[in-house]
Amino acid sequence: MRCIFYRHTADGPRCVLMPPEEWKTRRGQLEKFCTNGGNGCPVLARVLSLKRR
Repeated sequence: MRCIFYRHTADGPRCVLMPPEEWKTRRGQLEKFCTNGGNGCPVLARVLSLKRR
């Protein structure tokens, strides 16, 4: 199962919650969360915590 924010873009598959430049530098660390439905993802956790405020 994939995270709903891991999408195909013009820059290839990436997390749409971050800019392409940042994704390129953090991709290796974050892809495991993308392919695990977003479970444990620090990017997704931050977005959700900001949304709750």
